[in-house]
Amino acid sequence: MDLKQKVTLKQKGDSSALQLKQKGMTSIHAQLTWTQAVDLDLHAFYKTKAGKTGHVFFGNKGKLNQEPFIMLDEDAGVGNKAGDNEENIRINQLEHLDTLIIATNIFKFLGFLSRGENFAKYDGKVLVTTNAGDVIEVPLTSEEKGKWCVIAKIDNTGDSPKVINVNQVQKEEPGDEWL
Repeated sequence: MDLKQKVTLKQKGDSSALQLKQKGMTSIHAQLTWTQAVDLDLHAFYKTKAGKTGHVFFGNKGKLNQEPFIMLDEDAGVGNKAGDNEENIRINQLEHLDTLIIATNIFKFLGFLSRGENFAKYDGKVLVTTNAGDVIEVPLTSEEKGKWCVIAKIDNTGDSPKVINVNQVQKEEPGDEWL
């Protein structure tokens, strides 16, 4: 794998193109990591080129060898454990996807909103890597209160797919308006 220099998308709206057409990219790995004592759950919301929408998460881990060709590995941080927590989503075939939203939510952390907790406090980030050498980091920087954070978007609607820093917090699960 020919790795290019890591790009960090520090601000909302920052983006970086993926090397799909130039290098023959076939797979994407999105890794959510955090160190604080909180149970974050990684989610992938997607829309296919055919218009089908879906959701891969701990309750529907998906499969790499059949549609949507997206799979979550495990549910980490259960019980609000601190340390080197990580959850991973793999996308085996980007060419049939239009849009992919990478999001996280806080699982059963009662009272976190009233205590002033926010996603920026968890030392979290998403690292998007491809077999073509892309390495794109999107840190969780939002200081807004909310149960969900839409971290990044992979937009595959143009000539070259790109990763976009979203970092938008909301109270409810992301819906079709993101796709």
